[in-house]
Amino acid sequence: MRCIVRSLQVVFAICCLDSIFAYSPLPLEAVIARVNRVPHSVSLSPGYGAQMARIVGGRKTPIEEVPYQVSLRYFNNHICGGSIISHSWVLTAAHCLDWYPNNDEISVRTGSNHQSTGGSLHAVFYYHLHEHYDTTKYQWDVATIRVRTAMVNGPAISAIPLSSLSGWTDGERVTIAGWGYLAPVGTVIDNLQMVRLDVIPRELCNQSWTGIITDDMICAGGPGLDACEGDSGGPAVQGGMQHGIVSWGPVKCGNGLPGVFTNIGHPSVRNFIRRTTMV
Repeated sequence: MRCIVRSLQVVFAICCLDSIFAYSPLPLEAVIARVNRVPHSVSLSPGYGAQMARIVGGRKTPIEEVPYQVSLRYFNNHICGGSIISHSWVLTAAHCLDWYPNNDEISVRTGSNHQSTGGSLHAVFYYHLHEHYDTTKYQWDVATIRVRTAMVNGPAISAIPLSSLSGWTDGERVTIAGWGYLAPVGTVIDNLQMVRLDVIPRELCNQSWTGIITDDMICAGGPGLDACEGDSGGPAVQGGMQHGIVSWGPVKCGNGLPGVFTNIGHPSVRNFIRRTTMV
């Protein structure tokens, strides 16, 4: 394409910006590094700091136990988890998409125990990030994804109801599933894992994380039990309803510091989901 600029009687031909700055997709390694970056306000002291995308201490589980679980993929490589909330919509974390990849670069796998094969692979039509998502503090860490083909309900594919409560119910464990690391240092795995975590009251969580936990965040975890890298964006479920989205947590997964989740029941988060998906 050529752009024409007329000045007096002289015609100048210049290259348009879209031909100068040709689009180039981010390399997978750069995407993984971005997804796993940390809140700027968190100390990175050895063993104490935080990371994004954090299952440790769990067990293998069939997809039929968590039929709402999906794998979010970048050029068909697993980068994050997510949840089915209707036949056309998936819920995930904003930090899983905050470099704004093209729609045709990402996809969603549903209905499979394995993140790499099986089930159904769905192309993405478009997606939304929360308008107030903070890339430095990780507030409002929520995104919605519209897939091009319907996710047909069945034993291995089913939507999860969303909570409107302001937080967890104390004393009842939280279920997390995903294909993330099994140990503090590792790689994403192919077999779906599940772990059940204890609820951590916000006040205690805020003390543990030196005052950076906000109202749009809720916490769960315990020594040796955690989500880990590759689990970001996945659902946190209690009482058959999704209350949270895996957001960030300790660098050494399962070191005893609470894992942090986006609070779906917060009015701003819940209204964003309803406004963008009608769910």
